[in-house]
Amino acid sequence: MYKQLSSYLCLAAIVSTVTAFAPLHSQASSTALFGFTDTVKQWNFLAPWTDRPYKGPECVVEIIGADLNEKSNSNFDRFSKPDISVEVSHNKRTRKTQTEGNSFTPRYLWSAKMPYRSNRGFAFTVYENNVVKGDDIMGRAYISAEDAKEMIDEKLPAKLLSIGEGIGVVKVQIYATPQYLKEGDSDKIQLLEETGYINASKGE
Repeated sequence: MYKQLSSYLCLAAIVSTVTAFAPLHSQASSTALFGFTDTVKQWNFLAPWTDRPYKGPECVVEIIGADLNEKSNSNFDRFSKPDISVEVSHNKRTRKTQTEGNSFTPRYLWSAKMPYRSNRGFAFTVYENNVVKGDDIMGRAYISAEDAKEMIDEKLPAKLLSIGEGIGVVKVQIYATPQYLKEGDSDKIQLLEETGYINASKGE
């Protein structure tokens, strides 16, 4: 038992050391190191206590849907319509929608919280999902840091972004995180009360 505990502690120390020194290496070396770090973290039983939750500014990114030109995108799937997902990247963080199958007009109604940096833009990548040869990129779109900040501050409506001339468009929205989605037990309890969950769980 003591040997096993010692092994776990050694692995935790390796994770901390690799993470600390990774920025000193080249991009290629960093990729390899972080890949090794992720592997070690799977064995690290201390991760739930050592990985602290993000406490900085946040925003909500909503991906409503996409409209794709059938003629331009017919080569992705010869026997049916494409299976499509959209990924958003911001300040080295990524989120990805579910896959909507067999459609040139997928509708996601998808949203997620993301750590927000006001001096960083948002990149959107539309993928055709292929389980055999891997996902193909259908198109990309970008919202600058200035435009994203304006969307959040001015509460602007969703934007329709081109993912390439003649390829298609994707409709997205970025807004400030609502109070009920922020950390805080009182806010979460209020949300449960509004849905009637608390009373139902008490048998009332």
